[in-house]
Amino acid sequence: MQVFVNERRIKVNSDIGRWASLGGLGVLIVGMVVSIRNPGLVWVSMASLAVGFLASVVGAYYANHWTRTPRADQILTQALKGISNQYHIYHYLLPVPHVLLGPSGLFLFRAYLHEGPIHYDGRKWKQKRTLVRFLGFSGQDSLVDPVRDALYDVERLRRWLAKRMPGETIPEITPFIVFVRDGAELDAAETEVPVLLYKQLKRSIRQIDKECTQPLDQDALYEIEQVMLGDKIDEL
Repeated sequence: MQVFVNERRIKVNSDIGRWASLGGLGVLIVGMVVSIRNPGLVWVSMASLAVGFLASVVGAYYANHWTRTPRADQILTQALKGISNQYHIYHYLLPVPHVLLGPSGLFLFRAYLHEGPIHYDGRKWKQKRTLVRFLGFSGQDSLVDPVRDALYDVERLRRWLAKRMPGETIPEITPFIVFVRDGAELDAAETEVPVLLYKQLKRSIRQIDKECTQPLDQDALYEIEQVMLGDKIDEL
């Protein structure tokens, strides 16, 4: 499997997370110093608290997605290690974060960094509430409706490809909802989009390979690859 990663985007977002965290801490310290030296300037302390808190939440989100390792892209790549060399995976280069291209078509991975018990009863997604998660310091994505978000990503990618491949047939795009942390404990009812742990991903792709009756030929794969990479070579 060939791997294409937008290293520039990873570095930029990692830097944003680092500076947001440091900036939030700095603002909180300034607010504390002002409140001690000038008790009358309550509004400065309150503004510093609000700005510092917001910056810290942003920093936690970016750190969890871009600084903490292994990142989602690294976990997905490792999980798929060993599949056919005809497969290419693209991280952070397209309108959606993680896309796999191969003879069986296109696969879109909606990755979630959640840990702990995750339950879906057919109507609602639930996860144990903690103070850290409530305050926003967990850096996790919303778990309101992953299926809806995955299907939205499919349409987004399809429109992007159709715009760049006018008149061509767009391969079927198969979405997956993938929980990529070892601490995730999944208990989910059947959904329109497959929901699984990252360790189950390679087996699922191989099963689709076995059941595929009309694989893409080399010319079709090459054409789609050229569209996907386009002018993004400098970002690799």
